[in-house]
Amino acid sequence: MSNMNGTTNTTHNTVTDVVPIEAKPKKPAKPRVVQNAFQEIQADLDAGSSQAKFVVNGWAGTYPSLAKEVSGDLPVGMSGCFSIGTKNYAVGQATNSLGGNTIEAFRDNKIKFLHVWLIGALTTHPNLLNKLAKERKYKKLPVRIKLNLRLLSLSSSKKADIAKVLGQSKQFTCEGIDYILEIANTDYLYPESYGAALEATRSISQDINLFHLVDLGGGTLTLSTYQKGLESTDPPKMIEQTASSGSGMKSILAKLSIVLAKVDRGGISYYQENLESALRNSKPLGKGEHSVKYRHGVEILEIGTDVTFALNEWVSKTPIVAELLGRISQALLDGRPVYATGGGFAISVIAEWVANYVCLGIDNPLFFILDKPEQVNLTGLKHLDVESKD
Repeated sequence: MSNMNGTTNTTHNTVTDVVPIEAKPKKPAKPRVVQNAFQEIQADLDAGSSQAKFVVNGWAGTYPSLAKEVSGDLPVGMSGCFSIGTKNYAVGQATNSLGGNTIEAFRDNKIKFLHVWLIGALTTHPNLLNKLAKERKYKKLPVRIKLNLRLLSLSSSKKADIAKVLGQSKQFTCEGIDYILEIANTDYLYPESYGAALEATRSISQDINLFHLVDLGGGTLTLSTYQKGLESTDPPKMIEQTASSGSGMKSILAKLSIVLAKVDRGGISYYQENLESALRNSKPLGKGEHSVKYRHGVEILEIGTDVTFALNEWVSKTPIVAELLGRISQALLDGRPVYATGGGFAISVIAEWVANYVCLGIDNPLFFILDKPEQVNLTGLKHLDVESKD
């Protein structure tokens, strides 16, 4: 077709090239990480200077607060043996059978080696780890443990240090099986006598607001003051605590060794372990007297009178002990109840002597020795479980 100027209109069709959009490359799928599910356990631990006491899934146990960094391989089938990284450890009685560097808790090692005492408790339990290993799905992969921890300590002001040390217990090996350990809770630190305080509140009358706990442990004599809650189920609150380090059972045994050494019995050597056994097996005779028998070879020695002399020395030559026992007597005189706990009060000759000392001249003193005083600091924590359910 021509227009008025005689030119011809031409229709141009522009073809646009279509460029295909390249699809974004798919990211490779992340490989699925196969691992065992966490298995939960409850552990309460009191790593004392003399004994490490624990309750794991309701089972109460104890072992001497001794460990060894073992030189050489660990034996098979022996309780309390494990590895952390490249280091082999044994705790408690197992240390008697193995060579290596000895670690004693009372030598400022209670916190420094807290991870060892904790894993020592798990590996000392008679069947815990075997049971967890059997119940894991993937037998060639590590057992994973989610630990609900409650820790008793006089060093509550050192929580940051404690958390740092516990971080060293994230993985350990026992009997050729690897275990990964994760502490599930952050509020795990309680005063050393807290279980005993929870137990004591069950028997205190409603009209009493304050009560005291005296704790005679392996290394320490401690006096604590607690305020009772408004309701019978309210947990108590500690308002004061005086701890005398070096004044516990080890101090009494040292005084007893000195007293015995002054008596000429033909050069007999007295071993601390045997003295402890003799004290634990003491029997009351009445009128404040006790039979304490120490075996030397085929001979059995009666040392009950020597124990009484040693306890008198313990007070007269240790001013802080005399002060704390004096404060207990004053509290009893004022009508406030005092509850006794700790391994020292599980020994009849010591428990009766201390009770007679602090109650002397007081009418109807409210002095009570808690049931199973060597365990109640830990076992009394069961009341926290009841309160949390309520």
